Amino acid sequence: MKYMKVNGMHPLKKLLFNKSDVLDLISKSINYSEPLLLTYLNQHCFNVWYSDANYRNLLDRHFKYYLDGIGVRFALFLINKIKAKRFNASEINEEVFNRFTELRTPIIIIGGRFESLIPKSQLNVIQYFNGYEDVVDWNKLSKEIIQSDTKTIIIGIGAPTQEVLAYKIFSIVQNLQIICVGNFLEYFFRTKKRAPKIFHNSGFEWLYRLIHEPKRLWSRYIIGIPVFSYRLLKIKFTYKQRGK
Repeated sequence: MKYMKVNGMHPLKKLLFNKSDVLDLISKSINYSEPLLLTYLNQHCFNVWYSDANYRNLLDRHFKYYLDGIGVRFALFLINKIKAKRFNASEINEEVFNRFTELRTPIIIIGGRFESLIPKSQLNVIQYFNGYEDVVDWNKLSKEIIQSDTKTIIIGIGAPTQEVLAYKIFSIVQNLQIICVGNFLEYFFRTKKRAPKIFHNSGFEWLYRLIHEPKRLWSRYIIGIPVFSYRLLKIKFTYKQRGK
């Protein structure tokens, strides 16, 4: 399994950047009932890591996380000259959900408002909790998860909220495999349209999303991308000064 091993304080040092490694990790954890906390790292998550100490601590100490999108792929090359193949979290999640459907893997889904859509899917969903009132009392939520005797959980609430919830549940219920998927559930259940395939891994899917959701996403991209770029250059310059 390939990690980017570098010195210094930034979220790239633990990053999984090989798609097959991520899929193998998920399969192995489920097949052998090994505990797993898994999430993704994209440009937005990179910025959250810097600004949110709790999120930073969770990723550094408890989560495995993988490359999501062109921005972090560029960061790998800029900082450590690693040329990772292009992939994103939605591709990972599509393959994982296809496997869940094929193998009839029992799962729990947390996030969104998909009560009417869950029964229509081909997934073997043992329990569903929406991403609003159902997750307010996470102690009660954890008890219901224990009673279900289901070990694979999908959480789609968005970073950093989903990672915080995932760790709370993980710390109470033993041997869980928890996968954070962000807004992928909206694409999967077709409550939101994803960008056409031509935009996938092109580096411009963010622009499509911004055009369709400007109010929600303008800060993430219009402000977030320059901030992300500045932080990358700062890391690169620091390593150059140290002779890394």
